[in-house]
Amino acid sequence: MNKKTALIALILLIFAQLCAPAYMIANKYYTLKNGVEIKFSVRPVDPYDPFRGRYVSIRPEVFRENSINRNRQYGIIEIDEDGYAGVTDTQDEKPAEGVLFVKSKSRSYFSIPIDRYYMDEKLAPKAERATFGSNLEDEIYVTARILNGNLVVSGLYINDIPIEEYIKTSDDY
Repeated sequence: MNKKTALIALILLIFAQLCAPAYMIANKYYTLKNGVEIKFSVRPVDPYDPFRGRYVSIRPEVFRENSINRNRQYGIIEIDEDGYAGVTDTQDEKPAEGVLFVKSKSRSYFSIPIDRYYMDEKLAPKAERATFGSNLEDEIYVTARILNGNLVVSGLYINDIPIEEYIKTSDDY
């Protein structure tokens, strides 16, 4: 291989390495800008990961029925009368146009791709205390945008107040 061919190969390799993360970021951004906003009821906890930093781990309450077959790829989303989204069915084929659905993050069983909400490192422990110290009457939910099966978390709320504002305005946390 001569120097010119090696240089072209190196440039193509660098370009490919830059395109992959750029595509992932652009896909999330497009979903946030153009997706349908939905909300899931959650109960957060605050783990620490030395590689990813502080985040609030969220466990959405998504399945409406226990009889749903969870060995499938796509979950059909429906909104209840309180405005919360839930998975009402799963299927192997991509749903028809106009149906709200989410693609599983696992190929072998259905798992909704919402498990963490990233926030400022200093605020995450306060968010944990706020959510665990909250009353059972407090409404804690996460909002997400969904588009073509892609789901992106857009906010975490306590009683319709974004978690970042809630813990900044409260003297207890």
